[in-house]
Amino acid sequence: MTFRPLAAALVLMCCALMSCKTIEPANSTLKDMQEWATPEPLDRLSPAHEQRDAKAAMVRWVEQYLKHEYRVVGQRFVLTQPGFTAGASIGSKAHQYATQNLGGEMQTDGWFDDDDYRLFLWTFGDGPKRYVAFVLTRDFLPGTRERRLVGYLELVPAAKN
Repeated sequence: MTFRPLAAALVLMCCALMSCKTIEPANSTLKDMQEWATPEPLDRLSPAHEQRDAKAAMVRWVEQYLKHEYRVVGQRFVLTQPGFTAGASIGSKAHQYATQNLGGEMQTDGWFDDDDYRLFLWTFGDGPKRYVAFVLTRDFLPGTRERRLVGYLELVPAAKN
């Protein structure tokens, strides 16, 4: 008789645990920053298979622009809403999140930029420093109905040879 209540309790506990979110994504910092600065549904998360070349080019540009002193170890990409022109606005939101929520410190006096991209870079953390970048394409991506690519990147100092 005591077996049934124990079995029922075990089944209920397993069902409850299966419905709970017990494992955070690998990089919740980038996810949280993205949700703060470019929330869906207007902007949308870009799946891994989409715009691979554009994403790889953005990562290469960041590492090259930072003179290969850092390498990208985490990434999250968003396609902005069609016709998007408010890059400064989402950059400001990302800056607000990095400084107020993460205690981050901007590594520049404004945007790093060139003809193709704009970049903010912050450092934060009490122990080993962590680095997060916000990157935005200057132009719309071809074949996307005038969408821009936004990258949320986590970086680490590159190994010195």
